[in-house]
This record gives sequence, structure tokens and C-alpha cells, in this order.
Amino acid sequence: PLTILYSYSVEWQESHVPWSDRWDVYLMGNPDDDVHVLSIINAIMIVLFLTGSTATIMVRTLRNDIALYNELDDLEDSQEETGWKLVHGD
Repeated sequence: PLTILYSYSVEWQESHVPWSDRWDVYLMGNPDDDVHVLSIINAIMIVLFLTGSTATIMVRTLRNDIALYNELDDLEDSQEETGWKLVHGD
């Protein structure tokens, strides 16, 4: 087997930022945050558009299928019943 040695070094530097304010750089935000907001809005709009398109296609397909099934039921109901079906309700 091949043995790989890893090493690193750390150099600590004293900071003049108070302990309570050390996260302010990350929490306050940057001017570039507007770009992230626009990206999120763009992604949401794309998802809504694709969801709407898919829903429209599915509704049209289901509406046509239901109309076809209803038409078949009407054809079956319009046929004259014969035999034991006539005495069924007696």
C-alpha cells in the first residue's frame, strides 16, 4: 500500500475585535446579498411556472379522460336491457 503523509501548520493571530462582536461580520450581511435574493426569487418563479404547466397538462388530460368515460357510460345506459335485468327491480 501507498502511504501518504499529511501535514499542516496553524498560525494564530490576535484580533482586536471584542468577543461579543466576532460574528457581526457574518450576521450583518454584505452588499452582495441582493444577488442571492434575486436568485431565490428566480428559482421560485421557475418552480411555480413548471408546476402550473404540469397542472394544466394534467387537468386537460383528466378532463378528456373523464369525458370519454362518461360518454361510454351513457352508451351502456342507453342500450335496452333484456333478460333478468328487466325483472331485477321487481
